Parts: sequence; C-alpha cells; structure tokens
Amino acid sequence: MMNIPLNLKEKSAALSGLILRFCLTGVFLLSFLSANAQFTITNDFRSSQPTGIITGGGGGTQGVASFTSGIVDPVGAGWLRLTASQTNQRGYAYIDKSFPSTLGVLVDFEYKMWRNDSNSTSEYYGGDGIGVFLFDATSTFQLGGYGGSLGYAPNTAGGVNQGLAGGYIGIGLDAYGNYGNNNEGRNGRIARDANNDDVVPNTVVLRGPTTTNSTSSTVNGVLPTNRFLFGTKLGDRSGTAGAIRQRNEVDYNTAPYNIRPTDSQFYRRVQIEIKPLGGSLYNIVVRWRKSGSGAFTELINYNTQDVPPSLLKLGFAASTGGAYNYHEIRNLLVTTPGNLRVTKRADKETLRSVASTNSANVITYTIEVTNDTDAALQNIVFSDKLTDANGNLIPKTMFNIANITNSGFLSGTTLTQSTTTNEISGSLNLAANSVGIITVTGTLSSIPTGNTLKNTVNVMPTDITDNDLGNNTAVVTTPVIAEDVDLTLLKQTIGQECINYTTGNTYELRVTNIGILEATYSRLGNNTNRIVVTKDIPTGYTYNDSQTNYTTSTATGGTERWYRTTQSITGGTRYTYVARGAANGAQTLNGSGIIMEPNFPIRYTITPPAGTQSYDDVAKVEYRGSNGADSFNGTDIELPVNRLNNTITQTVVSTPSQPTIPNSTIYYCMRETATALVATPSTGNTLIWYLNQGGTPATVAPTPLTTLAGTTRYYVSQTNGSCEGPTATIDVVVLPAPSAGSLGNSQILCLNGTPSAFSSTQNGTATGWPTGTTISYRWEISNDGSTNWTTIQGITTATYTPAMLTAYGVRYYRRITLATINGHTCPSGVSNTVTLRMITPTPGSISGEQKVCSEQTPAQITSESVAMSISDAVITYRWEESFNNAAWTIVPNATATTYTPGVKNKIGIWKYRRIAIATVSGNSCETASNEVIITVKNCKTISNPMLPNKAKK
Repeated sequence: MMNIPLNLKEKSAALSGLILRFCLTGVFLLSFLSANAQFTITNDFRSSQPTGIITGGGGGTQGVASFTSGIVDPVGAGWLRLTASQTNQRGYAYIDKSFPSTLGVLVDFEYKMWRNDSNSTSEYYGGDGIGVFLFDATSTFQLGGYGGSLGYAPNTAGGVNQGLAGGYIGIGLDAYGNYGNNNEGRNGRIARDANNDDVVPNTVVLRGPTTTNSTSSTVNGVLPTNRFLFGTKLGDRSGTAGAIRQRNEVDYNTAPYNIRPTDSQFYRRVQIEIKPLGGSLYNIVVRWRKSGSGAFTELINYNTQDVPPSLLKLGFAASTGGAYNYHEIRNLLVTTPGNLRVTKRADKETLRSVASTNSANVITYTIEVTNDTDAALQNIVFSDKLTDANGNLIPKTMFNIANITNSGFLSGTTLTQSTTTNEISGSLNLAANSVGIITVTGTLSSIPTGNTLKNTVNVMPTDITDNDLGNNTAVVTTPVIAEDVDLTLLKQTIGQECINYTTGNTYELRVTNIGILEATYSRLGNNTNRIVVTKDIPTGYTYNDSQTNYTTSTATGGTERWYRTTQSITGGTRYTYVARGAANGAQTLNGSGIIMEPNFPIRYTITPPAGTQSYDDVAKVEYRGSNGADSFNGTDIELPVNRLNNTITQTVVSTPSQPTIPNSTIYYCMRETATALVATPSTGNTLIWYLNQGGTPATVAPTPLTTLAGTTRYYVSQTNGSCEGPTATIDVVVLPAPSAGSLGNSQILCLNGTPSAFSSTQNGTATGWPTGTTISYRWEISNDGSTNWTTIQGITTATYTPAMLTAYGVRYYRRITLATINGHTCPSGVSNTVTLRMITPTPGSISGEQKVCSEQTPAQITSESVAMSISDAVITYRWEESFNNAAWTIVPNATATTYTPGVKNKIGIWKYRRIAIATVSGNSCETASNEVIITVKNCKTISNPMLPNKAKK
C-alpha cells in the first residue's frame, strides 16, 4: 500500500436527476474490460417506488431503510431514509446493478442528517453517521457491523466479526465519532483530538478492502480487514467530544428540531472519485460542498495499490444508538469521470399554480455543465425543455420563463429561448476541467397533465467523442399540487411486468391526495364523503384480490381498510372499493401528495385468456359526496380540472421477442475505430443494452473499445417501457495484430540484370485468431524508404519478384501480413525493408576532339559532366583507347575524370572514352561515356632542291 499525496484542482461535478425508468430507475451505460467502460446510474430517490434498490435493516423496532415519498413527504419529493430519528435503528440500501471500475468511478449524492429533538442527554446529540461503500458485485451481499462500523467494518461487540462481503472501500460520514477508532474489531484509527477522547466526531474516514485477516498486522501478505486508510477532521476541534459533536459539520444540530433543514440551513453534497493512475495505483478522492453553489472542498486524497474488483455495486448504511438522526440520501449519480456531463436542480420540492405564500408557483432551475476533460470544448450543443408527465411540451400560456442567466462559460456562449414553446437552445464554450452554470426562472399558472412539471436538459459535445452519453442528460420532475382536493392513484407492479398466462400479474394501488386541501371520508354507516376506487374486469379474465384487506360487510366494525362490492356490467364485472380508514368515524387524507394508508393497498392479480397479446389494466379513483349512511354513489365532488388524473391505465403486453441483430459476432482489429452496436427492436419498442446479465441497463448502444484483444459479450433486449423481453447476444471480438514476418534477399544489380524474388524468411502469422483465418499479404514500394509508400497492386503472396529499374536508383519494399476471418481483415505492422539497387551509373560526358600532328602532344580531354549513381555508390573511372577502330584497350593509370593523351606517333584515328564504375558493397557496374576522336596527321616538311628558297609540302 502506498500513500502518495496529490495536489488536485477543486472542481465541480455533475449530478443527474431521474432520467428513465426501467428495471432500475435511471439510464445506464455499461461496459468494461476490452469494451467501452463508461456507464451512468442515476436515481433521485424522490419517488415512493424506486425499483432495483434493495433495502433492509434490523427490522422490528430497529427499523429498515424506506422511502419517504407520499409518507412524510409529498409524492415525488421524497428521500431514501436509512434510519428514523430514534435510538437503536439500523438500515441499509444498495443498488442491485453492477457497474465497471475499469476507467474509474465517480459517486455523487446529497444527504441530510437531522433529528427530531436535541438529544443532549450524556452529550449524545446526533449519530451515528452514514457509511458509503463500494463492493464486489460478484459477492453475495452481507453487511458489516452496525453502530460505529456504519455497516462496513466489523463490529465484534455486536457479534459481527467480518466486514462487508467483498468490500472495496467504505467512507464514513461520521457524526458520532466511532468509525475512525480501533474499537469493536476495527483496524487502525484516526488521531485523537486534544481532548484525548476515544471517539472523534465530525470526521470523514476512509477504510480499505474486506480481507480474511481480522488482526491489526499483515499476515502472510494479507492486509488487515477494512484497515484505516485516511481521515479528515472537520470544523472546530476544541472542547469535549460532545461539544465537537454538537457543531453543524457532518450533521445538523440546530433548533427548531423535528423539521428537516432547508438547503440554505444545511446542505451537503458529496463526491467520491476513484481513478486509475497506471499500473496498480489508484487515486481515491472524497470532496464535499456545503452550499448549493460554489466549488467542492477536498477532504481526502489517497493513493492505494488496492485494485478494485472489475465490477462494483454501491450501497449506503446508517445506524443509531444513544445518539440518533434521520439519515437521508437523495440525487445519486454513479458514472465514469473524465467526460462532459450535466446536472439540474430545482429550488422547489413542489409547485402550485397560484402564487400563495413564498412564491409557490415560481421555480428556479440551476443547471451545471461540467467539462471534466483536459481540453476546452467549443460549441457544446445545449437544449432544455419543459414537458408534462406525458412528454408534451408545456405551452407558454401555462409556464412563463422570466429569466435566463449563465456564468462560468467562455466567450461566444449563446442561449436562445423559443418564441413559441418552453424550449431553450444554445451553444456553450467551456474551459477544460471547469463548470458552467445556467439558471432558468419561470412561473407556473395552471396544472400540467399528470400534475408534473418535467424539465429535461441535454448537452452534446461537437469536438470530442463522448462515449458516455448517459450523463449528458438530466431531468428534474417537480410535483404540482392542485387547488382543493385532487385524488389520484399510484400503481406498483409486483413481480413480472409482461403478461403471465400461468399465475397472472400482480399490482398494488394506493390513493394519494395531490391537492392542497385534505380529503375527509369514513366507513359505511356514516353519511360522509367517500373515497372510491373502481376496476372493470372483462369477461374471461381471472381476477383475484384476496390479498387486499377488505370486507363485504357494511358494518362499521372490524379492521379491514376497504369495503368491496361487485356488480355485473356489460362485458364483465365491476369491482368497487370504498375506503374505510383505521377506525369508525371521520378520517382524513392530508393533501400535498400524501398516500392514504400506504400499508393497505388494493392488491390484485389479473390473468388474461391464453393468447392475449395485450390488454389495458384500468383503475379509477373518485372523491364522492355524501349520499346516505350506507351509500357510496354520491356525485364526484372534485373540481372538474382535478378529475383529469383520476384514471390510471397501464397497457400490459406479452413478452417481446429478442430484437433482431445483423451479426451475432462482430470482429474488430486492435485499435480500429469501432461504431456503436446495432440491433433492431419491434415497432414502438426500445432497445436495452447490457454487458453482463444482471448488470446496468442502457438505452444508448455501447461503442466497444479496441485497445485490448479479447472477446466481450453484450446483451440486448427490447421493452415497451414496462415489459422487457429476453436478451440476444453479440460477441465483439477484438483481434490481435498479426505478425508481419520478415524478408530477405536484398539485391544489387546492373542495368539489364534480372531481379530474383525477395524471400520470406519468416511468414506472417495470426496467433490467437479463430479457426478459419486466412493469411495473405500486401506489398508496398517507396522511393525513399520512409514516406510515400505505395501499394503494389495484385500481389498477395509471401514472396515478390520486383521489376528491373531502367535507371540507377534504389527501391524499397516491405510487406504487411493480412489476416482475414469472416470477411474482416486486420493488417500487421510492417515487415523489415528489403531493397533493389540498380547501380549502373550515368557515364557523364567528355570533350576535346582535335587534330594533331604526329609526335605532337594532344590537348587534354576534359570532363563535361561526371558520372552519377546511387548515393552510397563509390564512383571510379577507367580510360580506354582505340586506334583505327581496333579493339578498345585500357589506358594504364588513367583514372581521373580527365585525360591527356601522350604523343602519338601513329598516323590515324585515335578514339578515347571514359568508363564510369559504380561500386556498392563489392558489387560494380560500369558504363562508357561518349567517344572523343583525336586525328593524328603527318605534318613533316619535304625539301625541293630545285627550289632552294621555297618549301614544298
């Protein structure tokens, strides 16, 4: 283990809202190993029924983790609550979907820790804290110890001798102060405060992997389990542990109690980032932000050689003892770092369509665009829109955008609001490793369909390839509280979503009041308003509601929560359920999104006739006025505008088939540019992608990475939005580069020589390729041996016989091995280079033709131009002469570029030529220059005695 501190720049990161609900609420992009290892998981925990989340706890009086939506918070505005604010509580939750660690992990979430009274006895105050842990996805989930161990480390005092099964790291947001000490089987500790107390409150502590070694020393190379790695003390450290604990650092300790603090009173957003540094070194950073804006503060920066499992899961745990708090989580993002991402938050939990108090119909959205890359990004395409629950654009007559501002972006950034719809578009310029902020403020004037205002933002880079598109979209869904009473139904699927022809499909219905006013009702026997739910079941369908807590008696006694009656209607049977409440007498269903008796839903199973391809499961809730003590047939007394959401319809379909895939096996060469995987769903369906069974679903088709050779199996299914079919598989095979082999028989030839074949001293191979692979070759030629290589067309064999050169020069040849499987060809690197050198020189030219007398010395034969050959050739010369066209003979010792013949006594024609000789590595080629003629005449004087004073010639 190494601890090498790094100085990292503080930076903001993004947190996405709820994007799309499948098996797990959110949008995910998953892959690992040789595949594209980007992924995104989002879950805001605001709904009452987030799926794919496993919760648990001590049970009974010790409680379990739960979701507050519709229970203590309005529907759609809840939190994941790990514990209640009571003594001796235990709770945990983890995402039951895996994600890869290959390219690193970024975890981002908000939390609240607060309580319902001061709890000042024995200076307990708030506790214990929240444990955040990453663990091996292949391990069977088994929590560590509660109490000070925060669900991660052992707690031998509590009978838990092992830490979290498969634990990789556990971060403790430690309010009480035990997570960082070495009691109860925990190994290693944070330094004590000046008060020397064993507990160190208000700390953030990092602990390492779960091992088989429960001692405090390394045994046979195995490090201590969940060993202390690093810890940071927060805030003022003066005074007793109780005095430190009471300060608002990790938790909230300010009256008035029993009211969750607002973000302006207590806001905590935490980021945990793991990045591979190369080799076996990993960097773990923990940072937080204590306000809704501004930079993060780094709390932990630790380097470790503990290698994370290839697949991870994320979980949370909390506990209380004598000290207690509500421990709550919201707005979770798990993704890969190092790309462009966006988050969006609203300043309102709920909205109204009238101003009321605190500008209840005015909302401000804050959008954070994070460029987590080392390059400035230009022209990021930005879009933002407001829709209702069905995805329809909100008209400007319903919502008016009053203000749009931005900060942190580079010059050239533009934002434009549509003149006709509630849409904003723009182009953003953002510096490297920076965050830009956009705020949008508007006013709602009427109720959207589904009592929901949905704001969706998307950013898309244009100058980089962003393989993780899952975190390029963020959604904030804000419940809109209606005026007066507004009843609606929440429906939860229990088990299978697709039609189950054998045992049927099971559902639960719950009534919620999303109006501002409370609804009143009572049991039959009292002349009051009624809350009535009806379901019409077609003939031929089997309907079983035996698990609903109902009675068919009109008597006022009993503990049943529903009165049920049936009646025949055209084409089927109508089931009517009348709410009874917990006891006889007036009952109240509070407004603002509270669920009526959540533990007593209408639970039913419906089985359609065999062969049914789809059907609509419909239920309706009404708020009926009093019409007699034993009657429930009064008129609907909801405002007409509030009746639009009384009916809930779900189309249940048969299991879709596998999507169509063009190729079940796709081949890529190493480092070849890959494209996104392709499959075709049935009309109206959406593809869902997985890397591993039980992994994170993705709606964005992954693009494989090709940097490592190997096979990665992808899975793809299709869904109609609720019913998902079986998966088809696609194997992506990244093929290793073939070997080039080696060449021999470089040649040096003279003009008109005959080249022989370049030999293959080692043929190319395709080691690791599938059976059926074929090998061929590509030959290339170059004039300089470094650039401008040209393919020699039509040559695919291991050897090659080059064409002869017509002038001196060098030609360079190399070979690339081509391995082919199922029509996909991958090239090797290049082989060694072989050469063909034609070295016959150009002879140059000479001059000096003349006529001389015998016994006269001729003038020098000069060199008009020298001989030329390839650069490494050595040029020498030889002179030759011929008399009266006789054979040429070598002139002894004449090797210069010029030659001066000696006196010629023979009368006649003398010819001279220069032979240029090029020599390379002992190989020589020669060529003759032009000829120079020297004519030798008899120029002697003959005397005539008859003419004494004159000469005759």
